[in-house]
Amino acid sequence: MSEEISRPEASTEIELAPPRLHGLRSLAERWAQTVGFDSTAISEILAGFDEALANIHLHSYSARPGTVRIDVETTPQELIFRISDHGKAFAPEHAPRRQPGEIGQGGWGMLLMQKGFARIERKRVGGKNILLLARSLPVQKGR
Repeated sequence: MSEEISRPEASTEIELAPPRLHGLRSLAERWAQTVGFDSTAISEILAGFDEALANIHLHSYSARPGTVRIDVETTPQELIFRISDHGKAFAPEHAPRRQPGEIGQGGWGMLLMQKGFARIERKRVGGKNILLLARSLPVQKGR
């Protein structure tokens, strides 16, 4: 990671509502740029990140505003977004699933998230949903 680029904020807590999604997307984009992803990878990351936030707004909070916390970290291997909310529990076994190229309604969000993130983990702790989205860091030339 370049030392010349200042690191974006690592945590934010905000009431999630559609007008605020752009600012959260900008946070994810700055992190992806800071760790050196190319424009194609950044687009994939942002599509998955946007989908995760839209799902929280729509499913956890029933399309009403609700608090979301985003913590970002990097390890030597990954860029990790940890998104938590206090909405309804998510039951992935009841969510529709699609395969690439399949036709049908619903279930496309997971494909977008999988394109952006190799590691996706969900858990519920107390009254909180925690979604972890992680992508391996790009290989830097000369390393």
